[in-house]
This record gives sequence, C-alpha cells and structure tokens, in this order.
Amino acid sequence: MCTSLPTVPSAEDVFLAERRRRVVRDAVAALPGRCPQLVAALAEDPPPTYRELSERLGMPRGSIGPTRSRCLACLRALLHTERYL
Repeated sequence: MCTSLPTVPSAEDVFLAERRRRVVRDAVAALPGRCPQLVAALAEDPPPTYRELSERLGMPRGSIGPTRSRCLACLRALLHTERYL
C-alpha cells in the first residue's frame, strides 16, 4: 500500500496564487456597470439563481445571461492584458 504525503506548496507557489487572486479581484473591480456585482455573485458557492440575481441586482432575468456573457468577455480581455496570468 503506497500512501503519499500531502504536498506543501512552496513559498513561490503561495506568492503566485495570491498574486493571481489579486489580479483577478482588481480586474473584476475594474469592470463597467453592474459587472463587478454580477461576477462576484456568480463566484459565490453556491451561485445564486437567476431569480435571486434579478432581485438582488434589480435587473430582468432575461438580461442576466447576455450581461453575464458581456461581463465575462470584458473580464477575459482585461486579464489577457496581464502578461503574468
């Protein structure tokens, strides 16, 4: 029976993971309009339903999906400009 010991992340791994989290957090905050609130809500565990999002953000349920797509495209573009991701 072979058991492996849990790996401990190196200081560099910890640093890089925190840097990535900070870059993503900053990029989400830089999104336009309702995007920061929508993206943050979608990252919750468990994510809220569209009904809950509609009530929380004051937007029609039918516009959540298209808005989500635009917000994520904008987030991808912002993160793409960061060379170290």
